[in-house]
Amino acid sequence: MILPEWTGNKVTLHFIIQQRIETAAFLLALTSLPISRVQSLVGYQTASSFYKAFRKVMKLSPSEFRANNRYTSALTQINSSEYLSLNYEIQSLPPRNAIVFPSVGNYFKKEIYAVWDDVKAYLDIHRLNESQFNYIAILHTCQNITPDLPGRYDAVIVPKHNQSLASNKFFQTQVPGGDFIRYRFCASADQFQRLSLVIGSHMESQGIRHGSGISYLEFSSLPDSKDPNNLLTDWYLPIQK
Repeated sequence: MILPEWTGNKVTLHFIIQQRIETAAFLLALTSLPISRVQSLVGYQTASSFYKAFRKVMKLSPSEFRANNRYTSALTQINSSEYLSLNYEIQSLPPRNAIVFPSVGNYFKKEIYAVWDDVKAYLDIHRLNESQFNYIAILHTCQNITPDLPGRYDAVIVPKHNQSLASNKFFQTQVPGGDFIRYRFCASADQFQRLSLVIGSHMESQGIRHGSGISYLEFSSLPDSKDPNNLLTDWYLPIQK
């Protein structure tokens, strides 16, 4: 989807620019799309304005970033024997209605799990049973690609059996549908970054191309912010088919 040009106050404009450039960085690192196509997809009409904005945020030109980004460098350091036996599934999923609890931070750090305390409080206030919901973390950026920038991490809950949710319009969202590859793992929270690199390498080895859009983690139960380790987790990453 092509984003429209934007005008507004300085704070809003700064946020929009950062979101556009983070999306561009994701596309440059994880797809083979031409830079001109990436420029168009993130809403820049001219190469000069795109290059200027990209360099201001990422400290490199788009071509330099694609050649030298730390994500690609990290992938080359992964031992291929670690991921040859990985299993995965390709799935086409519909969108799902949900309640969202937004947060910002580094999703490779345990501190990000604090947002799940808000989810627990919501369930307690409304006297809802934890077993009636699916628990999903929507990842709006790739922390490996933009490690120096905080990423948006949304904790969301989805009812398992079409249960209605007590909410208001400001907290309703959808878990986006589309074509995804799903990997399943169970590990300590501090191993997630290494696992993400293994999975990225495995996708490369299988010739599976990343698509644009969000990825998300679906947990087997409500994460505990004090001990988020060893949750059975499905990671859904968007792909091109």
